[in-house]
Amino acid sequence: RFEMKRPLVYAAIILICTLSLMQSVHGCDTTLRPSNRKGKDCVGRLCERGQCSHPCKKCVGEHWWCAGYCDL
Repeated sequence: RFEMKRPLVYAAIILICTLSLMQSVHGCDTTLRPSNRKGKDCVGRLCERGQCSHPCKKCVGEHWWCAGYCDL
């Protein structure tokens, strides 16, 4: 019975992995990163160990192959 559902499980796992990869591509593409805003020099900079300097609070697109960038 499980053997009939096995391809569906594999397909679901592949789709979840693909979705995660597609969402992270935005952070790796340096042309899509926002430019530094006046007074907010942390925006668009690379994340350092998943952390961003104040006032930036989040690291966008961070994965093991991509450092991501800081945003407000």
